[in-house]
Amino acid sequence: MSNANTSNSTTDVGYFGSGDIEKGRPSHLERAVTPGGHPIDFSQPAIPVQHRKYGNPIPIGLIAFSMAFLMTGLLNFGVRGIKAPNGVLSSLMFFVGITQTLVGWFEMFIGNTFSATIFCAFGGFAFSYVGFFLPAMGIVDAFTDKVTGEVSPDLSNSLGLFLAIWSGITFLFLLAALRSSVAIILVLFFTTMAFALLAAQQFTGSLGVARAAGAFCVMDAACGFWAAMAGYWTPDTTYAFIRVDPIDLSPKD
Repeated sequence: MSNANTSNSTTDVGYFGSGDIEKGRPSHLERAVTPGGHPIDFSQPAIPVQHRKYGNPIPIGLIAFSMAFLMTGLLNFGVRGIKAPNGVLSSLMFFVGITQTLVGWFEMFIGNTFSATIFCAFGGFAFSYVGFFLPAMGIVDAFTDKVTGEVSPDLSNSLGLFLAIWSGITFLFLLAALRSSVAIILVLFFTTMAFALLAAQQFTGSLGVARAAGAFCVMDAACGFWAAMAGYWTPDTTYAFIRVDPIDLSPKD
């Protein structure tokens, strides 16, 4: 087996040593290489050919983020007569929370502090929001009168404070993103407004505020999908007439 790894191809660009086990001698094997210097792998013809590299985790993070806000917006509009928010909780836990956190740590690994901070933060937000309603956490039970079974207004006020604080946090992210792209700026702007209105909804119980919050959530989701597809629809896989431009605002040399 050691003969199979023997190679004198280190000086031959585009050649990779291949041991000829049957004949007991090493030989040259010519293979095409990518610009990254890696051999092209044709073993999976259904997948676009490219050299091995770090993938871009941001599109899936933005898709998870946008899906959560789209569902929240539709629930606030009262689509299909749904009033309880519990339908979005499983997605927040198992898709949004986990995905956002993983994306954030992947971005930290490749050195992108900006994206890592935002995605890890929103992953933590998703887990924290779900925690309000998990029976094991006992939060709803703590705000419920043991005699009448009525839920205290303090629960809504606590949720309102939580969302209001997150509106402020997202505004800080917005300030940090002013030189990124129009797509990301709009995502963070609509997120800031959506959190603020969702907080106001918890404080007031107003149906009109709920509808306004739902509108900002839907617009936020639309911009999030735009930003996600700008990174996912690439020249390697997608026709030019399908791709979208996030409108880059970063300084050019």
